[in-house]
Amino acid sequence: MNAVVLFVCTGNVCRSPLAEALLRKSLPADSPWRAASAGLCAIDGCPASDNAIKAAAEVGCDLGAHRSRALSSQLVCESSLIVTMTEAHMWQISARFPGAADKLHLMLEFDPAAPALCPVTDPFRGSLEDYRRCRDTIRKALPGLAHFLAQT
Repeated sequence: MNAVVLFVCTGNVCRSPLAEALLRKSLPADSPWRAASAGLCAIDGCPASDNAIKAAAEVGCDLGAHRSRALSSQLVCESSLIVTMTEAHMWQISARFPGAADKLHLMLEFDPAAPALCPVTDPFRGSLEDYRRCRDTIRKALPGLAHFLAQT
């Protein structure tokens, strides 16, 4: 059985799907880890935003089949690690799912160059350049996350 890294943002149409796709692409085929995503306020079944799809495609990731889903107790229970885009997301998850506290991490805590408690800015309804910045911010944290996963 694979261990699951669950990325969580607000609507599960921008940041968390990008993070999921980017980690999935960077994991070796024999990795025990699997990437997934969900949103705190997601409406189940929405596609990723057009600019998220474009920004992902530019680096070889396909979000065309992505469909949003709301964070649930089942997803929390099935996840080994929950990575949020903002500190507010962490607080909301802790309040709704107190047992998840030990699984929670902020995305940019894995980027040693990022300021403490720095959020991944939401590009929702922004320009393609906003989505590229979001994607690249997440990409900078992936080596640190990969190192953390290797140690876990």
